[in-house]
This record gives sequence, structure tokens and C-alpha cells, in this order.
Amino acid sequence: MEAPSIKANITNTVSSELHIHHRLLYQYDAPVLLGPQRLNLRPRLAQHQRLLDYQLNIHPKPSGLYTELDAEGNPSQWAYFNGPADQLEVVLDMTVDCQPFDPYSFLIYPFDAARLPFAYSGLLEPLLLIYKEQSPPDPSIAGWAAALRSEAGGETVTFLMLLCQRLYEGFAYMLREEGPPHDPADTFHSRRGSCRDLSTLMIAACRSAGLAARFVSGYAWMDQEDVKNELHAWVEVYLPGAGWRGFDPTQGSAITERHIAMAASAYPERAAPVSGGYGGSAASRLETEVRLR
Repeated sequence: MEAPSIKANITNTVSSELHIHHRLLYQYDAPVLLGPQRLNLRPRLAQHQRLLDYQLNIHPKPSGLYTELDAEGNPSQWAYFNGPADQLEVVLDMTVDCQPFDPYSFLIYPFDAARLPFAYSGLLEPLLLIYKEQSPPDPSIAGWAAALRSEAGGETVTFLMLLCQRLYEGFAYMLREEGPPHDPADTFHSRRGSCRDLSTLMIAACRSAGLAARFVSGYAWMDQEDVKNELHAWVEVYLPGAGWRGFDPTQGSAITERHIAMAASAYPERAAPVSGGYGGSAASRLETEVRLR
């Protein structure tokens, strides 16, 4: 029996170096005591990517900085501080060598997983349960996903490609620098959203079809000159035999070598670049800057 697979012709055959600068500045109205800060600022590189240079500067200087391979496989870091501070500045500079690859060159096994619906076999089902949960499933999103599944002829990868393209073509992109993702139902009915809003909507649609899906935070190079560089978000779907495969609803395609993943999680808030608290009643404000070249 021939294994179901999918391929696409990739025209870009020239490798490139992607330089990333990301600065986060938290300012406080009065000195505060910084609690432990969790940083998702170490790249989770794919096989076609290689880290050439990496610098992470933090002010005030942490009294301790430790790397953690977290429960979802992310290379997170924890920064600890002593003494009061009126600001926290985190600056990432890194260069990644990105080799072209075919994002559709994979094989799905067991073969029946190439069509929807299917059940994850063996221990995969309990392992992936957290990435399948819906609370509660939205009937309008589930109906939309079911219609796309029918249009795709029940083929798993065709469904994912179609879902990604429809989000790109049928929803308006809006830049929203701060705040958690909107509720997927709100994004679905408003037909607009940021990259993290569109990603959480795609995750909800995938989960309604029985697929394990998770939120990814990172950086992506876009050729459009009018696009402001920001932290980006996309989706990974677990396909048996192929593993986690990335799809970017903001760009309407599978991920490319120009996507640099930093963290992936069932919960978007766990993929934030910096998270943590502070002691004191001072108000805070955040300034961010992202530059890609």
C-alpha cells in the first residue's frame, strides 16, 4: 500500500540569514520588587535552521538566570532579581541561518489519519488530550470547520490548507500590539483579528475537527514593505507520523524557513516572550520594538 503524502514545489532555493532584534521595556511609576520572570526568548530551531549568534541582555542584571526545558518542550529561561527596580529591559539580538525546505514533504502514518475524522492511536490520544480540549466548543466555528472538511473531501492536509487560506482571504488583519487573543467566536463573527486572534480561531476550528492543535509564538519575515515587524503567532497541528506541522493563517500558507519559533503551548499565555509579576502598587507600561532584516 502506498503511503499518503503531500508535496509542493518550493521555488526559493537560496538560504538566508535572518537577523532579529527584540526589545521589551517595562517601566514602573515607582520602584518595585521584581518577581521571577519567565522568558521565552531562546529559539526552538527546526532542522533547517542554525543559530549563528545569540545575545540576551537584561537590565537590571539578574541575580540568577536559568534555562528550563518546560513541560511542552520549550527552552524557557527564568530570571531572578534582588533589590528594587523602576524598570525592566530585555533585549534580544540573534542571527539564524535559514535553509529552504519543503513544508509539505512528509508522510502521515497510520495511513487512515490522512482522512478526517480519525482517532489518535495508542498513547498519542492521552498525550495530546490537552491540545484537543475546547471550552466550550462554539457551534458556528464547528459548523464552518465541518463545511470546510466536506469541501476538502475529508482529506486531512487539504482541510488544513483550505482552513489556512480561508482565514487569510476572508478575515481582515489588524495590528494589536498588546493583550491576550480574543475569543475565537468574537474573531469568527467580526471577520477580523491580529495574528494571535486568527491563530486561536484556527486552533478552535482544528480542535472541532478532532485535531490536536497548539499556539506558536515567534518571528516571521514578510516581504511586504508596509508590514510593521512584530512578534508573530501561528499554529501547529499534530499529524501522526509527521509530528507537529506549522500553518500560518495570517499568511495563508504552511510555515517556511522564515518562521522562527520561540515557544509553543496549548495555552497562548504560556508562549508570551516575558511573563512574571512584581511586588508593589506602582502602575506599569510596556514599550516594544521588533526589527527583522
